[in-house]
Amino acid sequence: MNGNAILIPAFDDKAGYLFSLKFDRDSTHSALFLSDDNTVLSNAFTKETQNPVNHLEQFNTYQGTIGDRCLTSTSKIYFEIKFSYEILKSLTSNDLVFEVAVASREKIDTHFFVGKHGWSFLIQDCNTSICLIAQNNVYTYTREEIKTISSSNIAGTVAVGRLGFFINMNRNEFSVIDKDSSKILFTLKKVVSADQLCLAFGVYNPSTLETKLEIMYS
Repeated sequence: MNGNAILIPAFDDKAGYLFSLKFDRDSTHSALFLSDDNTVLSNAFTKETQNPVNHLEQFNTYQGTIGDRCLTSTSKIYFEIKFSYEILKSLTSNDLVFEVAVASREKIDTHFFVGKHGWSFLIQDCNTSICLIAQNNVYTYTREEIKTISSSNIAGTVAVGRLGFFINMNRNEFSVIDKDSSKILFTLKKVVSADQLCLAFGVYNPSTLETKLEIMYS
């Protein structure tokens, strides 16, 4: 990054686009756990997430789930994800922690993460740190590191945070927002598909991480 300041637009109208959203139990991969109200997703059995999933329609390849409501061509929605993770074993290059993504409903279960075929914001290992990455591999390839989440990727590291997400299908954009400053960190563009587009949420590597995502609104 050069020495010039970069002005990032603020996102102040989030209250007008709050979206009633839960995780879709029927689609959730069998290795994951949900809370009773389907608002907390984890890769581990915890006090909040005591319910493993067993359903005929659950994903077999994608290590996550979708939202219980998919997108329309005019959707403008905002939601927040509170995340927490504990590193149980030191991570290796590019190990995934979790992702929040948009993808074709038909393609989600073709790969273990959406960044291969959709529009994704990933938290993952970045050599010596844990970082937030924007990745798109649909019409053009985009991969950009946009924020450091934790300066450590070794066993014993614990992190808690909160990110906002805004989808504007009128403009075909998907943005990640810093919760504390209400600043847009990055916007993925050309979010367009002939197929039904859905939100996707992945949590990864249960042998090395204990990760939890919770849908929030305020």
